[in-house]
Amino acid sequence: MTLAEIIKESFSLKEADQKDDVVLNTLDEWESMAHMLFITRVEEVFDVEFTGDDIFAMQSIGDIKKVLSEKGKTV
Repeated sequence: MTLAEIIKESFSLKEADQKDDVVLNTLDEWESMAHMLFITRVEEVFDVEFTGDDIFAMQSIGDIKKVLSEKGKTV
C-alpha cells in the first residue's frame, strides 16, 4: 500500500488531488480521530514509529513525505 492509497482510504482524497501543499486538517473528512487512525496506518504500512514531534510536524502531505524520508522510507 502506498501513502497515496492510505490518504485516499483515510480522507477520501483522490490521488490526483494529493498535492504536497495540501494540509490534512483542511479536508472536509478530517477529524482528530481519523487523523490518529491515519497516523497509525502509516506507521503500520511503512514500519515506522512516529514521535510526538513527528506527528506535530506532519501537517501537509509534503510534510508527511519529508518525515518518512528522514526515517529512510521511500514514498
